Amino acid sequence: MVMKKINEKKRKVAKPKKLDKKEFNENELSKKMVSQKENKQLFWFFVIIGIIFAIFLIPYLWVESLKSFEHGGVEWMVEDYPEPTGTIYHGIFGALNGENLNYNIFLRNDPRKNDVSAEGTFIDFKYGGIVSMTPEVDKCRGELSRVMLDLAAFLRQGVGVGSLVPGSTNESVAIENNRKFARCDTVSDRTLVVVELGDTSVKQDEENPFCYVISAKDCNDVSSVEKFITKTIEDFTLAKKAIEKEKA
Repeated sequence: MVMKKINEKKRKVAKPKKLDKKEFNENELSKKMVSQKENKQLFWFFVIIGIIFAIFLIPYLWVESLKSFEHGGVEWMVEDYPEPTGTIYHGIFGALNGENLNYNIFLRNDPRKNDVSAEGTFIDFKYGGIVSMTPEVDKCRGELSRVMLDLAAFLRQGVGVGSLVPGSTNESVAIENNRKFARCDTVSDRTLVVVELGDTSVKQDEENPFCYVISAKDCNDVSSVEKFITKTIEDFTLAKKAIEKEKA
């Protein structure tokens, strides 16, 4: 009796159904289709993520690229500060006297757009210098008086003329204020930079190549001083490249 029940149970156990070849191929095809669909969905997922990433990244990189550029032998960075400072053009270049150091300059105007007239080749500098101002400039209390500090620092360290002394183009003013009476026709043993009011320009004196005249429009005009700085660096850079080309 027991054996009969066991045999009946054995008969009741369903045997696994064997798939014929057609059903097997259909199942494999179904799996492949599901897999291809999933891969396609995954592909488009990454495409959409890439597009979203590019939408935000490309404008960011474009804006950042506008904040740095090379011009006139100087690497520039555009830096934005709260008012009243505003936008500053920060330049870094190697000292022009050949010393192994980098020098920083900070300008108010974009050096690429500074179209102040410039005459001469600004590569003639003697050790020791004078910054000589006309009486009109001496009375200025605007931005021009502030940028005199930048000019002096650039001459001392950026160009490497060493110590500077103040001067005046007016002999009486020079005597009264214990300054050097200095004009292009009175000084030849050192570098001389004369600052005056007039039509905006910078020029190298024709008779005295170590004398440079900076003319500013008014007491708030710094474009001429900045042009003197950038042209000096650019002319030094061009002269250095010409020497290296000759040696090669």
